[in-house]
Amino acid sequence: MTSATRDVPRVSIVIPARDAVRWLPETLASALAQTHVTTEIIVVDDGSTDGTADLAAGYGDRVRVIRQPPSGVSAARNAGTSAARGEFIQYLDADDVLEDGTVAARVTLLDRTGADVALTDYARWQKQADGTFKVERIMRHRLGDRPDVQLLTYAWWPPGAMLYRRTIVDRIGPWRADLRIIQDARFQLDAALVGARFAQIEEVGLRYRMHGATSTSLSRRDPLAFVNECFESASELHDRWQADGTLDEPRRDGLLRVYHYVARSVFKADRARYAEVTARIDELAPRFVPDGPAWLRQLSRLFGYRAAEHITHWLRQVRTVSGLPTPKPGEW
Repeated sequence: MTSATRDVPRVSIVIPARDAVRWLPETLASALAQTHVTTEIIVVDDGSTDGTADLAAGYGDRVRVIRQPPSGVSAARNAGTSAARGEFIQYLDADDVLEDGTVAARVTLLDRTGADVALTDYARWQKQADGTFKVERIMRHRLGDRPDVQLLTYAWWPPGAMLYRRTIVDRIGPWRADLRIIQDARFQLDAALVGARFAQIEEVGLRYRMHGATSTSLSRRDPLAFVNECFESASELHDRWQADGTLDEPRRDGLLRVYHYVARSVFKADRARYAEVTARIDELAPRFVPDGPAWLRQLSRLFGYRAAEHITHWLRQVRTVSGLPTPKPGEW
């Protein structure tokens, strides 16, 4: 790559990093190895104490380093976005690895289709007992004609499996620094909400590193905080869609799925939150019957959803005290 071509990158690869010195060399190697497309690589060091910034600076003019005090991953991505000059932006976590040629394939897809966001399949790269990582599962989600609902409820990609046009990033606005855990899911959803068109490549474009029992994923380390953010994000959208008259049946059903998941997750741990969630459910569907499990559906029809959750919880306790076998997942 000549200095002339480096001045006009098509793709800016933005890598937020904090204390990532163990993983960053492999991540940078995968970014530097991308061919058939002009790239710039920006590492935003978010207050590391392990030499991450110095390691990245050691790559010279091949990697641009931005240093900031510890401000969170959203702030780091926002700093990288502000500095980026590319027509496309590739966000990449500091412990994930791009597959060879995937960035060029994503650019080609967006050039050909005129879409705003390119998605690829990704591999869950799981930590093994000996400390090595092995691809254990390939994740393949397919978006249909309602990406807003799918991205609200179940579809999710690691940032490294998505390439954005800069124009759509500017329409989305900054990454949500107020969301500590689900900011990546919300950014994807917000792309759909501002009208982004999505295109997909049915091949693996990323190895998404899973750290096992010691995972650094905040959703695994703090599951209650995760579900609370899911509720707060859904509630915000609920209010917005209701106010602007866009709360159609698919969005209503999507919100109910999120609220039901949150309600079941917080039932024992946070009764005040449970009351808030069930009030939201009542607002959307006073006679709500969840998709499952079977026992809960039946009880909800007979006694109403709130009473059904209490009865189901009581039945679980009775089985535990009586020494009866624990129900299998989905039985209640």
